Amino acid sequence: MASGKGGICNAVPARVSLLLLTAAGVMVLYIVRVNLSVAIVAMSYTPTADSSSGASTKAFCWRNETVSSGPSSAESPTEESVYNGTDAELNNTSPTSDKMMLTGAQKGLVLGAFFYGYFITNIPGGRLAEMYGTKRVFGGAILVGGLLDLLTPVAARIHFGVLIGLRTLIGLSHGMVYPALNVMVAKWIPPLERPRFISFTYMANCLGTIVALPMCGLIIAEVGWPTVFYVSGSMSLVWVVFWMTLMHDTPEEHPRISPEEREYIVNAVKAGTSARNKPTKTPWKSFMLSVPLWATNLAHVGSMFGFNLLLTQLPTYMSSVLGFSIRSNGFLSSLPFLTQFLASVSCGVLGDWLLTRKYITVSTSRKMFAFVSHIMTAIVLVTVGYVGCNAALAVALFPVATAFSGAYCSGHMPNHLDLSPNFAGTILGVGNSLAFMVSMCVPVIVGAMTPDQSLQQWQSVFWVTAAVYAATWLIFATFASTEIQPWNFAEDEEKTDMESQKFLEAEKKVEIVRNGNADTKEVS
Repeated sequence: MASGKGGICNAVPARVSLLLLTAAGVMVLYIVRVNLSVAIVAMSYTPTADSSSGASTKAFCWRNETVSSGPSSAESPTEESVYNGTDAELNNTSPTSDKMMLTGAQKGLVLGAFFYGYFITNIPGGRLAEMYGTKRVFGGAILVGGLLDLLTPVAARIHFGVLIGLRTLIGLSHGMVYPALNVMVAKWIPPLERPRFISFTYMANCLGTIVALPMCGLIIAEVGWPTVFYVSGSMSLVWVVFWMTLMHDTPEEHPRISPEEREYIVNAVKAGTSARNKPTKTPWKSFMLSVPLWATNLAHVGSMFGFNLLLTQLPTYMSSVLGFSIRSNGFLSSLPFLTQFLASVSCGVLGDWLLTRKYITVSTSRKMFAFVSHIMTAIVLVTVGYVGCNAALAVALFPVATAFSGAYCSGHMPNHLDLSPNFAGTILGVGNSLAFMVSMCVPVIVGAMTPDQSLQQWQSVFWVTAAVYAATWLIFATFASTEIQPWNFAEDEEKTDMESQKFLEAEKKVEIVRNGNADTKEVS
């Protein structure tokens, strides 16, 4: 937001400032969420069936000598190019110094702990934002998560169970964020601008991941894994100061917005939601019985299943299967999220362009981009499993898969706002809760399916992910709708009452007429 009256600052539209501030918050959110995915490679070791010493063995492709001899593996497994499970290049201590011994399943539990808490607070987060505003809910969530993140090294050194508990609490706080953002979008962003705004702000999670993965790898290599959590926690606290100072829940509350922009936003938002009133009660039963809403929520389940597979497991795949060092691991693991962000923003701009020129309908736009985000991603992920140890081709295909998945911000994601602008936060909370109830199982499923971190085991993981993508897209394509649902408005309740009242009044009139006729007959 602009910080003063007049001058260059006020030349920047308030909603553009809001976009940048929100995107920065989502970046910080994901740095805290992702840091453990990289750090766990350095802070733990996992015995495999090939290991007799308790320390990890070489990556699958190196221990089986199946790595491609072409450009993909351009160099032999030196300390700089290959992570061989010992982390010897990171310090001068023994391979297991300052590390937890975790089985594949235990590592999955630790990585999935964030989601154990995350799905619980999505619905409360949406309702709280609708009642008290996005400013307090979003800002408070990042504040609590940042403070807890600072305690991660202490928790990890006590016991992995304590670490699980701490990550669950971080998930509880962060679970409120996205539903709260939907409330802000409904109040601040004109309907035709929403795909673009959502693409940039929501997908700033990719920017956060892009920053987090190489940053964490570099910090671990140079300073040690505990510093990762001190840095990311501190970044959260700094952002909260800016957010609480500069953010305002509605255009009407903003002290520095231009009158022209305020009027434009207010009128556009009102035109998109109509003049009908919001119900005084939340229509929970209608949510549960709405087929279009279920279609949207299930599409969200499929999208988040695949996204969180890459978010939590890609560094592990890079090190345990392809054999990249922790230094290069963070950088290479971040590339897919860069393409996802760029593709998401591009799809948002393309979607806006197609809709404003009326080349396609809103419904066609949603389903077309959903096809790209689900089916195309599924095809590429399955292909990754079959390129084997051709590391260069695998590294090239991951960014392609995530680029396709970035289309979800123009696909099913805006559909919550299509269905119910008045309950945008609550219904996204319902969808996010459902999605992350499933997503929290991803690290556990992967841990159970890949005990030896073999390529064949990972092929099965990619097939399962593709099946989830395909099934949820098919449901969305068949049953989704872009019409505002009747339960979005209070008139449904009022209409029933009015119809009942009219019926009673009609009955009284009939009774009066009957009595009048009877009296007339008696007189005659």
